[in-house]
Amino acid sequence: MNRIPAKLVVIALLIAGTVAIGFMAFGINNAGHRTVVQYPTGTLYVKFSPGIYPQWFGTAEIYNDVITFDYDKVDSDVDSSIDQIGIPVRYQDGGTGTVYGKARFSLPGDEETMLHLHKAFRSNRGGSQKLIKSVTEEGMNLTAGLMSSEEAYAEKRSIYTQWASQQISAGKFQTKLEKVRTLDEGTGKTVTKNIPVISYGENGLPIHLNSDLADYGIDVNGFQITDWGFEPKTLNQIATKREATMAIITAIANAERAKQDAITSEEQGKANVMTAKYEKEVVKEQAVVDAEREKEVAVIAAQKAVEVARQQKLEAEQKKLAAVEYKEEQVLRGEGDGAYKRLVIEADGALAQKLATYERVMGRFASAVEKQKWVPEIQMGADTGSGGSNAMTLIELMGVKAAKDLSLDMSIKK
Repeated sequence: MNRIPAKLVVIALLIAGTVAIGFMAFGINNAGHRTVVQYPTGTLYVKFSPGIYPQWFGTAEIYNDVITFDYDKVDSDVDSSIDQIGIPVRYQDGGTGTVYGKARFSLPGDEETMLHLHKAFRSNRGGSQKLIKSVTEEGMNLTAGLMSSEEAYAEKRSIYTQWASQQISAGKFQTKLEKVRTLDEGTGKTVTKNIPVISYGENGLPIHLNSDLADYGIDVNGFQITDWGFEPKTLNQIATKREATMAIITAIANAERAKQDAITSEEQGKANVMTAKYEKEVVKEQAVVDAEREKEVAVIAAQKAVEVARQQKLEAEQKKLAAVEYKEEQVLRGEGDGAYKRLVIEADGALAQKLATYERVMGRFASAVEKQKWVPEIQMGADTGSGGSNAMTLIELMGVKAAKDLSLDMSIKK
């Protein structure tokens, strides 16, 4: 084996020493981190931006820009600064449980506050475990102490998240004890207990005590509660209460239903009564309407009869007047005719009438005489010849008698 020249060994040692000195003189800050450098002189320096920084044989402590606290039910696939399964809490009524979720915390962005944090906790793990983890767990338990496990299970889940986030980021709530009367589940008696309640300022907002995170410039930029876990005793108690509550609700609902059924029956009865009443009222109104109609018809008929009678009376009066007029007319006509005839008779002694009568009478006499056989068809003995003269004599006698009866003077007056 050939010997290595001493000169090469010296060169190699010089190169190695130079590299070692280079590593001890400079450092590299990666993205998502900040590095606190302490020089041999005791001076502290914070490198926030990614890149090379002078270390000059000092010490370097690397911090994450963001501290993540994963307290979910299952392990996360992504590495977290703090990783555990849930945060145990105790509620106001003594029940225990577990809160699950995630939170993110940003470290301060200025050198003075960052050095203040570094001096207090010395490392990224120290700040995570001694400050962030403890503040978060304390905030969760203080929030749980402001409500019962049943309230946290049921109606105050969103309030729990809100109160926990406020106490972790802005500081613990200032609380006071307040006396309340509640039912002791063990004895079933009503007892008075002192429970903590939040103190509010004049602005109506909760009063906060000093915040440890705010003192070190740490901001909460992500906070969520994903689930709650309760001990079996609490779950059984909640289930029992829920069953009792459901039974009460069912009983109340049944009672209310029975009440409503009774009201419905009563109202239905009233409705039936009112229906029957109004049906009778309808019949009554119909009868009234019919009676009114009959009355109106009777009145109209009576008025019509009266009108007819009045019309008949008027007609009778008119006829009477007409009869009177006719009588007067006939009387006047008779008087006129009588006067006329009297004047005529007085003028010629009713010669025309008398002649007409005389003519008819004589015509009848002539007709009767004509039918007689004044000359015998068979003559026995001597012929006297008196048959024709006797007929003429009879006719003359009858004519004289008729003229006498009629006061007819057949002589021609001079």
